[in-house]
Amino acid sequence: MYIRNTCRVNDRIEIEKHYNWNAGAPGINREDKKNKTPDAVAKQNLINRKKELRRLMELNFRGGDIHVTLTCRPDERPDMEEAMKVIRAFRNRMRDRYKKNHWIFKYIITTETGSRGAVHWHMIVNNMQNDTTSTQKLIWELWDRGRPYFVPMDKNREYGQLADYIIKETSKRIAEGKTMEKLSYMCSRNLIRPVVRKKKIDRRTWKKEPKAPKGWELIKESVINGVNQYTGLPYQHYNIRKIQDKGGGAGGAAKHKCLHRYLNQGD
Repeated sequence: MYIRNTCRVNDRIEIEKHYNWNAGAPGINREDKKNKTPDAVAKQNLINRKKELRRLMELNFRGGDIHVTLTCRPDERPDMEEAMKVIRAFRNRMRDRYKKNHWIFKYIITTETGSRGAVHWHMIVNNMQNDTTSTQKLIWELWDRGRPYFVPMDKNREYGQLADYIIKETSKRIAEGKTMEKLSYMCSRNLIRPVVRKKKIDRRTWKKEPKAPKGWELIKESVINGVNQYTGLPYQHYNIRKIQDKGGGAGGAAKHKCLHRYLNQGD
């Protein structure tokens, strides 16, 4: 038996297959499995949180929205205890100004500590504008501790590299064994949350070359058959993408049944 997780992200479905850490996998003895050490758990949790953050970005932001890095002048850098108060106060001012302009405010904010201990923040925010102001103008006006750096979000809505980048310092310290810190972020309540559906498949293993159901295509470059370095157990990841209908959407019900059957049966 193995576990299959599926998550719908925009026009694709992300599929992950793995074995339960405690149960093991065919051909792998219990003594061959790696122990579930606190360090391994922390590293696996970081991988999962990166994935969660990426999905949250891809579901809620698009090309033209903004990734801004908020830095502080050396004499205005807060300590970690004060850092949350600083960013929450800025968040509240931004929210009030969005509301004043009758805009919906969507954001994700992470707090990072650089290699020399300097606190800074990464904020993903929906880009808005009207005849008198814009998101960038508001940030320049309301962030008074230092310089903000702006980068527009890519149009392809694939933000894996961005998710890795904005938590790179946390990743580095965990990899070096210098911390057991967890990735944390705050985000607006109005974001669409990724829904992961978990299903136990009553089969020993899966096919190494997955296929897509009718109406969908396999994203070949997404197929990964590997071994989890922290558990020693095999896994498979791949994505399928919905094929755009060119004939008015005929056969939609049949394709939906096909997808439903595909997601509820083993390979």
